[in-house]
Amino acid sequence: MTTVRLAFMRRRVDIIGVGCLLALAAVIVLNETGAVGVGPTLLTGAAIVAAVTLGVPHTFRLREKETGLAVVVLLVPKRYSWAELRGLAMEFDEEPETGAHRLRLRLRLADPPGRLWGPLLGELVTTDEDRPRGGEPRALAELFALFGRRGLPVDRPEFANAVLAAHGLPPLPPPPVRTVPVGPVPTPEQAYADAPGTADEGRDLDAYRHRGNEPIRRRRARLLRRAALEDRLALDQGDADAQRVAAALFTAGRLAEHDGVTADGDPRGYVRQQYLAWRAAGR
Repeated sequence: MTTVRLAFMRRRVDIIGVGCLLALAAVIVLNETGAVGVGPTLLTGAAIVAAVTLGVPHTFRLREKETGLAVVVLLVPKRYSWAELRGLAMEFDEEPETGAHRLRLRLRLADPPGRLWGPLLGELVTTDEDRPRGGEPRALAELFALFGRRGLPVDRPEFANAVLAAHGLPPLPPPPVRTVPVGPVPTPEQAYADAPGTADEGRDLDAYRHRGNEPIRRRRARLLRRAALEDRLALDQGDADAQRVAAALFTAGRLAEHDGVTADGDPRGYVRQQYLAWRAAGR
């Protein structure tokens, strides 16, 4: 089984901050007790910062096991079975202060579904075109290879393949396409039988815009409710209003993209399927 070290994706400035906090606590305790003088106290603090900075990054790793993956952070493992995993999420963005482009890697989980809610593995700098800069460590190639070997999709296979090629490793296999719905699509009457009125639902969803951070499951539920609302508003017009239909298709597409699936046929059918299941679960 493979162990991938993730130290290269941990920002040293964050680790130094942890070391400084520990060193400060130690200095305060030593100073209050008077156990040692000022000089040895400061040397102890500096040694703590150095030890944390050099040692802590090596406590971050990803372990492959027969039963799943274990994300080890500060020597504490968090285990995920293969059934819980949906792939490797890759989030590209730009640092506002410096303009540097970076990539965040996360595990994509089955529950809650979505690209950017799984545990963070780390981040690294990319080119301005969101491509590998060259010289990426072999550990990154081993990470991509692990997901390919296990048949778990990677968001940007072209990025992963460039890193794999640089280290002489084979490219990822073609990703599996998760096509849904896999079962019968409920009719609108079945899907929305006990749904609240569209006016009330619209007001409630609009109120979310003024709220702060919310639990992960509620974010996905809000996306599903918005897609269902737009579908219902289009249906109220008999799908005769092109703008309403476009809005329904757009929000349905966002839900499918968020869940990492390809809707088979009309993506609004996926919305109805998911909404019915969500309501049946009493959420």
